[in-house]
Amino acid sequence: MRPIKLMMQAFGPYAGKEMIDFSQLGNRTMFVISGKTGSGKTTIFDGISFAIYGRASGDDRMGTDLRSQFASDEWVTEVSLEFTLRGERYYIWRSPQQEKKKSRGDGYTTINAKAELYIVDEQGERRLLAANVRETDEKIKEIIQLDANQFRQILMIPQGDFRKLLTSDSKEKEGILQRLFRTEQYKRIEEKLKVDANVLKRQVEAGTAERSRVLRNIVTYGNEQMIAALMEEPLNDAHILSLITDILREMYSDLDVLVQSIEEQKQKRDEAKRRVDAAEDILKQMGVRDELMNRKKELQAKENDIETLKTKSEMAQKANKLQHQESLCQRLKKELDNAEMRLDADLKQKKIIDEQLLKAKEKLSYEENRMDVKEKLNSELFQLKNLREDVYSFASRKSGLLKIEKEVLSYRDKIIDEKKAFATKSELSREKEKTLKELRQLQIKVYELEKTITTIENALSHLTILDQSTKKLAEIENQVKLKTNELEKVKRVSEDARETLNTIEQHWLKGQAGHIAGTLSDGHPCPVCGSSNHPFPAEQSIDNPTENDLKLAKSAVDKAYVELSEIEGSRQKFMAEAEFLQGKIDETLAGTVHYIPGFKMEMKDVYLQSYKKDLSEKKHLLGEYSKEIKQIPALEIQVNEMEKELEQMEKEIVDLAELERQRSISYSETAAEVNNLSRLIPNELKDIKKYDEKVAGIDAEIKKMNKDFETAREFFTKTSEELAVINGKIDHVKAQVHSANEALTIEREKFIEMLDEEEFDSYKHYHESKKTSAEINMMDEAIRAYREEYRSISDRLKDYESRLNMIEKPNMSNLKERLDETEKIYAALLDQHANISLHIKKNEEIVTMVTEINNQIKRMEEDYELIGHLADITRGQNTYRLSFERFVLASFLDDILHAANVRLIKMTSGRYQLLRKTDRSKGNVQSGLELLIFDQYTGQERHVKTLSGGESFKAALSLALGLADVVQEHAGGVSLETMFIDEGFGTLDPESIDHAIEALMDIQSSGRLVGVISHVPELKERIDARLEVIAYQHGSKTEFRFLG
Repeated sequence: MRPIKLMMQAFGPYAGKEMIDFSQLGNRTMFVISGKTGSGKTTIFDGISFAIYGRASGDDRMGTDLRSQFASDEWVTEVSLEFTLRGERYYIWRSPQQEKKKSRGDGYTTINAKAELYIVDEQGERRLLAANVRETDEKIKEIIQLDANQFRQILMIPQGDFRKLLTSDSKEKEGILQRLFRTEQYKRIEEKLKVDANVLKRQVEAGTAERSRVLRNIVTYGNEQMIAALMEEPLNDAHILSLITDILREMYSDLDVLVQSIEEQKQKRDEAKRRVDAAEDILKQMGVRDELMNRKKELQAKENDIETLKTKSEMAQKANKLQHQESLCQRLKKELDNAEMRLDADLKQKKIIDEQLLKAKEKLSYEENRMDVKEKLNSELFQLKNLREDVYSFASRKSGLLKIEKEVLSYRDKIIDEKKAFATKSELSREKEKTLKELRQLQIKVYELEKTITTIENALSHLTILDQSTKKLAEIENQVKLKTNELEKVKRVSEDARETLNTIEQHWLKGQAGHIAGTLSDGHPCPVCGSSNHPFPAEQSIDNPTENDLKLAKSAVDKAYVELSEIEGSRQKFMAEAEFLQGKIDETLAGTVHYIPGFKMEMKDVYLQSYKKDLSEKKHLLGEYSKEIKQIPALEIQVNEMEKELEQMEKEIVDLAELERQRSISYSETAAEVNNLSRLIPNELKDIKKYDEKVAGIDAEIKKMNKDFETAREFFTKTSEELAVINGKIDHVKAQVHSANEALTIEREKFIEMLDEEEFDSYKHYHESKKTSAEINMMDEAIRAYREEYRSISDRLKDYESRLNMIEKPNMSNLKERLDETEKIYAALLDQHANISLHIKKNEEIVTMVTEINNQIKRMEEDYELIGHLADITRGQNTYRLSFERFVLASFLDDILHAANVRLIKMTSGRYQLLRKTDRSKGNVQSGLELLIFDQYTGQERHVKTLSGGESFKAALSLALGLADVVQEHAGGVSLETMFIDEGFGTLDPESIDHAIEALMDIQSSGRLVGVISHVPELKERIDARLEVIAYQHGSKTEFRFLG
């Protein structure tokens, strides 16, 4: 990671916006940061660390504490960093959680932490990669591949922290090296082997238990030997499998006999079923025959109706032939009626027109006599029109005055309403802000509660392991005790058997002389002494043990020895398991003390119960809190919207007040104009409505007189013309009536003749016989369907009567009873066959399963022999008591020390060299990663904590540089292009400073950027690039300065 631009705003001692452009360094790869104490040098490192990780470079400075006290309220604290990494350019921006002064009123509102991450292309365009704090944290860790602690250990060594890595114990170094070199995989290998070994062991035990379970499901089929074998403990699977073969053979024999019986019974069942089916068919045919007979009777009863329907159809067809002539007569009658109606209407119209003509003459004479009155009205109308402009101006201004008055009052009412609404909404906004602040405090509690829950869960996990392990240990120790007691008993039995054997051997040897004496005879040599004379042969005792007694005694000794070995082996196994569990308890106990300081094993149950209860309560509380804080996003939106609404309401109140002022001025000006016009107009005409009514009344009266005269004259002319027209129309219609009457008479006579021809005795008879074509078709179809159905029914009935002739109705009850009896016997035989078949299948499956289980157990035992051995080795059960992961970490540390010593030897003129402590620590303390210093002056090793301040800085700097080299070499994804060092050079003498600078120069020669904070003059003189931090009264500023 190489920084390009750092921007800090209202951050630490930087009150405003401070931009540091590292690109000004050009090709320079080392610079010193200088300035007075407290000016803000370390804050530059804080800014870089906060931009990347949201945390300052030191543990004592949190993101929420970094807001500048010099900054004004409107400045928001934020930091951005533009940097390059592995050829890509990135831009990251962060703003911590902070309090911002409200835009209205007093108080502050909380702004949540924010973060954004972009990738920058060659044209400088930014593409968003992450839009919030969580996404940015995840993405930045993925990109840089270091967390904040690793970054501070390797790339940024904060003030006072340079000794941490150097003097940390094995456990702390293990955590750092695990993260840097990602050795989790080696730990996982240890755990995987351990788990696999335990799994294999449990699988063998489970396989044996499963085999016993499967064998106990064998169908014994009454075999007494199998029943006895299944009652043994443990089960002898080989013996049981041999017995299954005999049982299966017996089952198959019984099955063959049963198959023959089933086949015979099936034939009987099929014959009974055939008879039932035949009887059911006969009954079905008889039922159909009866239905056909009933249907035929029903059809015969409808014969008269069908004949009647046939007659109706024939008459309807005749009536259809007369419809055309009837329609013609109806049309002619309608034409005659219409002509007579027109004639009647015209005669009535002529009478009305005669009366109207008389009235028109009278009206025209009246209107001609009213012309003098019209002239007087025209003179009065002229005078009124001269006052029109003043009257209208007066009315307009008076109306405008009222309107302005209403507007002024309306504005005043609106201002009052808006102020009330503003006060109400302000109060509601304050309440919501108060609620939001309380919820944010609750959010902090949730975070703390989650950490507490995690701690409790970790503690509970350790307590549970302790509880289970101690109980298991007690069980195993009890087994050890039992085996020890059993061993003592068997030892005594073994000793007794050994003594018995010794006694029998002695007596048996003594009895051999009597036995040999019994075989001697005179003249034959003694097999012991060779003499042919036997004067005093030994006497045989009837109590001497026989050779069989001797064999039995030896067998008893051997049996006791075997039993003794088995018990001792079992006891050793339990003791090893107890030792393993005790180690696990000790290890877990150490972890438990980390979560429960002062933990004592005797309080385990109390802690377990207390922590479970506490965890349940805290999770319940967390659930309640979590529900409440879900309101925060919606509440924040509501508060922001309310702030905008209140600002808008304030603006609207100001705008309304201005409008009210302007309209009040307009009211005063308009009132003066109204008073001036009022003096010019008579009172009765000041109302524009009355004025208009008077003018309109006179004008209307004049127009009405003109209109009435014209109307009277036009009406007289029009009426005279209408009278002439109506007289001509009456003559024409009379001729039409005569013609229509003659045509109707002729066609009616033709229609009456046709009724007689088609045999209709009256018009009513004809009218009732009329049907539509669809109705006639329906009647004909009904007649045809009836004839067809009757014929079909008759034919089918005849066929069924022929078939069922001489056949009696079968007895279904007896036939079905016989069928049921045969089916029950057949079903019973099938069930018996199925049961035996299932028993055969079950036993065969058991044989297959047990064979497979035995094969699996054998394979698992072979695997366990290898994996169990590897699990012991990787977990530290070896000569060096060193686990697999710690062995790998020690190897990495050796590489780091090798790289570090190259620089340390140079910086200390060959005096000091870092070594890894290889001696085992006492007890169960983790070891193997602690550091020693070898002093060439004394030729002895000592702990690194004994180094002085200057010597510690040299060693720490060498270690950090060596660590960076090895990490970059091994962890290819980690880029270490930059290193920042805060102080530490002040403890060095001039020669040591030269050596340290030369070491740093070696680093920068590889292209790595090195930034150093220091007050040491020699360092400033040797490094030509300087970032000056200048402190002012209202905040600090930065500036790059270059020597030469």
